[in-house]
Amino acid sequence: MKEKFLHFIWRFQLFQSTPLFTTDGSPVSVESKGLWNKVDAGPDFSMARIRIGNEIWVGNLEIHVKSSDWNLHNHSVDKNYENIILHVVYEHDKNIGFLESRNIKTLELKNYIAQEVLSNYESLLESEQNFIPCEKSLHLIQQDSVKFWLERMVIERLERKTEEIEREFIQSGKNWEELLFKKMAYAFGLKINAEAFLIWASSFDFKILNKVQTNPEYVYALFFGQAGFLNLKTEGSYIQNLQKNYLFLKSKFGLNPLDKHIFKFFRLRPPSFPTVRMMQLATIYVHYQNVFAFLMGTKDVKKIRKVFNELEYPDFWENHFRIEKESSVRSKKEISNELIDRIIINVIIPLKFIYAKHRGVEISEELLEWLRILPPEKNTIIHEFKKLGLKAENAFETQAYLELKNHFCNEKKCLNCALGLQILKNV
Repeated sequence: MKEKFLHFIWRFQLFQSTPLFTTDGSPVSVESKGLWNKVDAGPDFSMARIRIGNEIWVGNLEIHVKSSDWNLHNHSVDKNYENIILHVVYEHDKNIGFLESRNIKTLELKNYIAQEVLSNYESLLESEQNFIPCEKSLHLIQQDSVKFWLERMVIERLERKTEEIEREFIQSGKNWEELLFKKMAYAFGLKINAEAFLIWASSFDFKILNKVQTNPEYVYALFFGQAGFLNLKTEGSYIQNLQKNYLFLKSKFGLNPLDKHIFKFFRLRPPSFPTVRMMQLATIYVHYQNVFAFLMGTKDVKKIRKVFNELEYPDFWENHFRIEKESSVRSKKEISNELIDRIIINVIIPLKFIYAKHRGVEISEELLEWLRILPPEKNTIIHEFKKLGLKAENAFETQAYLELKNHFCNEKKCLNCALGLQILKNV
């Protein structure tokens, strides 16, 4: 039994309401449960209106699992608790002198809470968690409640992402283009190389890219040279030309290349090698002189896709996955639709949202519609929800399930979840 659960019980009055009696036998009725205090300091509920006997009391309530918790928390010497009108506990195990001296009654809830509520609580929060706490109780949830809560989850996820981007925007010196570049680099690094790509993108001043962007050879040289991939001996003219150009850029701008070993190749399929992903990212900046302006100004998802799938790559990469080794297989190194969708979902949509917000423009509905158009993401979490019968139909729903799993289910915030609430109230 946790105190937060008792807060939940009181907030939704999930106990027998009549007749109620205090521990000394006085009749009690709740005329107003009061306002829940979500912060830690002070009484749990304020402005409650309670009838005790023939008197109406208005003020603060304090809730504990056991009466003795009052002393454990040293409330008797805390001025914030001088105006308590009722002490609500699950189990009354001790008379509290401070409260008795002020004629403050105690209400013990143990015998007033339905067993079904306790059983549902135990199944959610005190049982062994498998994938999500409520997976054995999903049959108690109405589909309309799921749809409503998924919409709430998508909005919370978008707002949380934009808060993160807001902090990154300030760190980037309020440079939108630089922020986009770093977010794109992180996305192109995929899960295994995301941090390495971010370190690489932060290892040189973005203004250098701006200055060399009109020269494609300089862009490729800057990207691969700064990543340490050009630190090798070769007789290939393409690589030698990149090396020559990087030495020039290194001297001119005082660049310090990274150790290429921070990038991982092990267990990656060749199309996902960091060298291939870096080449693709470089090609975007070769083709688009102002990527940010184009992406922010575009209202059509199809046009966004064209930025990533209508690119012409250097011939060298038709038979290379790594710079130092030629491949026996010739292939176009096109960006997969799955990665494009991931970038749209995790980079472009949050950036467009916060950029519009800075300009005082409301586009949240437009962006939510983008998520409804995009196909569902594929990952372990979404697969597990599908196994439970919660199949995502689009990116809108996959984003919602990811937020639900990572920020509610994993943290067992069932008491703050509409689905958990429905299960607990199902008595």
